[in-house]
Amino acid sequence: MNSSVIQDASVVPCPPDSVWSSRPWLRRLVSAGLILHLAALVIAPLAVEPCSQLSVRLWTVFRPYLETLFLNHGSHFFAPEPGPSHLVRYELRFADGHVEEGLFPDKIQHKPRLLYHRHFMLSEFLNNLAIDDSRPELFHAVTRSYAEHLKHRHGAAEVTLHLRRHYLPSPQHVSSGKRLDAVELFAERPLGTHAAERR
Repeated sequence: MNSSVIQDASVVPCPPDSVWSSRPWLRRLVSAGLILHLAALVIAPLAVEPCSQLSVRLWTVFRPYLETLFLNHGSHFFAPEPGPSHLVRYELRFADGHVEEGLFPDKIQHKPRLLYHRHFMLSEFLNNLAIDDSRPELFHAVTRSYAEHLKHRHGAAEVTLHLRRHYLPSPQHVSSGKRLDAVELFAERPLGTHAAERR
């Protein structure tokens, strides 16, 4: 075999300078951005009551960033005391007088699981606004937008919304053989009727 074609495996050609090695300021900038992003993700669940004053102050700093990117919901630590879940029940009244009912999230209609989860986040977001007395105008605006979407999607003349709370069953409820969807585990809050605008 010709020795000239045998190459030394230990000799590796040097790659040209990369963007990272030639620009240390860019590495620092990206690193700082990642640290702030991870800090924001940690602050979101830590700022849920009961929490420290430090968590509340940090939440006020990171809140615009988290809400803009929709990173503030769904990250509450459920243990050790998970709370009730929330759904939106709606009644569609059509021009001919007939009425249809619906619910979201709906485990039969909203598939795959990701689509169900997206609708669940919409109902939970509405509940968070409903229990927050500091932003009633936002609560009414979101409620109206849900109703307008349902009217447009189904061609209804008016929509009546209800916020339905599904309480967790107690150990006694489960041990007695009662169903998880028993009527006594639900409570509703009416959100009003939204009619189509007349022209």
